[in-house]
Amino acid sequence: MTTHLRIILLVLLAGIGIKASAQFSNLIVFTQENEPFTLMMNGIRQNPDAMTNVKITGLKAPSYKISIRFQNQGLPEINKTVYLQAETESTYEILKNNKGTQVMRLMNSIPLDQAAEAAAGQQIYDYTTTPRVSSTTISQTTTVSTGGFAGGPAITTTTTQTTTGGAEQVTMEINHNGMDQNGGFNRNDDHRQNGDAGHGNERHKDSYDNRGYGNSSHRDGDREEYSGPKGCPRPMSKESFDAAVESINAKTFADSKLTIAKQVAGANCLRASQVRAIMKLFTFESDRLEFAKFAYQHTWDLKNYFMVNDAFEFESSVDELNRHINGKK
Repeated sequence: MTTHLRIILLVLLAGIGIKASAQFSNLIVFTQENEPFTLMMNGIRQNPDAMTNVKITGLKAPSYKISIRFQNQGLPEINKTVYLQAETESTYEILKNNKGTQVMRLMNSIPLDQAAEAAAGQQIYDYTTTPRVSSTTISQTTTVSTGGFAGGPAITTTTTQTTTGGAEQVTMEINHNGMDQNGGFNRNDDHRQNGDAGHGNERHKDSYDNRGYGNSSHRDGDREEYSGPKGCPRPMSKESFDAAVESINAKTFADSKLTIAKQVAGANCLRASQVRAIMKLFTFESDRLEFAKFAYQHTWDLKNYFMVNDAFEFESSVDELNRHINGKK
């Protein structure tokens, strides 16, 4: 074989290799039930806002784990593994089965070169491994007050969440003014945390007025003895925790609840029982698991962290949390 023919053969083989490595597929998920949803692929949010027709392009893997989270939190999450063929476009429809439950079913798979143009109202996104956040502008402020120490003023928690152009900012203020019945102790706590969800800059300001504190009969009933390993120095008081729970519960969307819950855990020190209580505020199992993983390093009584398992519905979540914790040790 001449050198010239060898070169031609190598070029042809390289071209075939490039074509094989550049094979992609598309996925379409839609519903005619007018129930907007968020499409999660391998745990990554693909569409920034809940919608009814989503097309994801540039998919390389042969399979993906899909989760459908409806804007209507009364509808259960759909979880399914989809299998894709290279150079094809697969369409799945969300509809009700005979039992009235929302399910996701394959409608068709066609070669990419035969795929139709985008349908009216369909939103197209390239597959991403970085979660997309809402592109709408939302500003919501919630103020919750609960009773403080006996004879003292209330604890006030003010949470403001603003999402603009895909950037989410959460500001939370907890004002805790406590005085014992003898008037010997006055505490002013101002906890603020600003920044993108899960990536905030924290500022904590504590000021104390110790008038007669040495002779005060003030006692913090939440500082019970605990001799096991600790993830943080001092647990959150019951009053502050109750205020935080009300703030989390005031949120309508699951993503907002999870964001505020992380803000609370990141800025405070929780008991295992408090982590469990917050987990039970979430509708979705995946949110419970994500929060349990996050809150572990912000938990006071680590020896009691087994308590959080009571908030899970599936044994697989318990196993995954254990793997996460063992990886931290």
